[in-house]
Amino acid sequence: MLDGLSRAPIMIALIATIGLFTGEPMAAERLTAAVSKPGTETNRFWAGATMWHVMDPALEGLIAHDAVTGEATGDGLASSWEANDDFRVWTFKLREGVQFHHGWGEMTADDIVHSYTLHTGEDAIIPTVDQLRGATAEAIDSYTVRFTYPEPIKDLPFLHGGRSVMKVYSKAQFDAEGLEGYDAKFAGTGPFEFVSRSPGEILYKRFDDYYGQAADFEELHLRFVDEAATKLAMLLSGEAAIADLPRELMSDAIGQGMKLVQSSLATIQNDVVFNGLYCESGDEACGDHLPWHDQRIRKAINHSINREEMREVLFPQGGADILVRYAMAEGHEGFDPSLAGRFEEEYGYNLELAQQLMADAGYPDAFEDPTILLIMKPESGLPEVPVMMELLHAYLTAAGFQAELREMDHATVGAMGRGREAYLIHPSKNAPPRPTEVAFRAFYSNPGGPYQGWENDWTTGKIKAFNAATDAAERDAIAKEVFNYLFEQHVDIPMFAIRAQLAYNPDVVASWQFPGVTSSGYGHWNYVKAAN
Repeated sequence: MLDGLSRAPIMIALIATIGLFTGEPMAAERLTAAVSKPGTETNRFWAGATMWHVMDPALEGLIAHDAVTGEATGDGLASSWEANDDFRVWTFKLREGVQFHHGWGEMTADDIVHSYTLHTGEDAIIPTVDQLRGATAEAIDSYTVRFTYPEPIKDLPFLHGGRSVMKVYSKAQFDAEGLEGYDAKFAGTGPFEFVSRSPGEILYKRFDDYYGQAADFEELHLRFVDEAATKLAMLLSGEAAIADLPRELMSDAIGQGMKLVQSSLATIQNDVVFNGLYCESGDEACGDHLPWHDQRIRKAINHSINREEMREVLFPQGGADILVRYAMAEGHEGFDPSLAGRFEEEYGYNLELAQQLMADAGYPDAFEDPTILLIMKPESGLPEVPVMMELLHAYLTAAGFQAELREMDHATVGAMGRGREAYLIHPSKNAPPRPTEVAFRAFYSNPGGPYQGWENDWTTGKIKAFNAATDAAERDAIAKEVFNYLFEQHVDIPMFAIRAQLAYNPDVVASWQFPGVTSSGYGHWNYVKAAN
């Protein structure tokens, strides 16, 4: 099936590109990383998209995570936290003595309240921000902040941890300089402080007053590059010491003396979204004109894909498992291991069954527009997405679908999703795997995240019951019922559960330990150890 999908174009591009970089290997005092472009290049974290991997060095959420286990710890801005019995009131105790960059003083509860206001305002577009909204935020004293919600929110710490829907900015800087001050030179509390930004790159320097583990490197230089061949060329020429390469090029890097670093945990669930199915009763945005509104077409598309073959092509260095049910994760509420035993029958590669389902649905003649519109868009921490979408297009075309592959940037897809007019199929990720309550709110509720589009009366009713429940057994039973329903309805195209992998130059970097609890999959930049 894939014999015609040669890697030759990638290697030709590599050969053509590698000659562009002739710089000397970097000095040890600066660490340069070639990473995927953020969805938005802005210093306003709340107003951008896909920015975790480029803002994490300087901006922190309230909760830190152990570099190996990924467990939430009291080693961050919040030293402890607790909820009341019904999970409506959350109280965070802050670490004392934490300093903002650029001399903006000590972090206090006033900065947390200020940051909450910024991140829940009308211009906030960060995915899942609606889960953060709705609280009364209060500074109880200088080092205590309280969030009071009208409804239970069991997994609020997740939004303040590695996922960090809310980052902490300086109120003193805002009071003195306004948002323009953030745009020019924002102050965070992380291990690196902002120096400058220009199109395609951002420069940080080590913050010597950081309260946690100090960084080895004096400077951190992030270069935004989406082209895989260009990133590999930068790594091999010494232009960069770290690169988030697609797995298919990882062997090329290792063959040239580079090394691979991998997250200690599976960090990304990857799926392809049947968007536009906003179909609660009376919702005029419902895409009932779409071919994939028909469950038979959704199932046929899933049966058209040879996931085992895709995995071999996309992840030759390992680190990926076939995902049984998107948003369901072991250890989280509602996890149902029995779905793995049913996966082959419901989702496995079966071209004959796929074509029979297409015929049963009357495809293509029964649909005014039978186009299966596949969007290729970048995903931070998942650089193999373009190749994945090309393979998906090839599979669907071979099955007889009228598939069209179109490039579109992440921010545009997000804007269409927020406008509830994303009538297309696109890659997405659950990164890191969200707690079940957060995942339900983000992917299957109105309003949810802008990159998902499944809503109907049954799902909405069950999720409301789940969110309102406080008994652990009741919550688990409802969540398991929802996951089985989503599985049987084929509401998306589940793909892979993946550990983050990056390539690095061992002449510059000795090691890097990170757990994989951020949305990009990698982080803990201050844990990159210098080779010298």
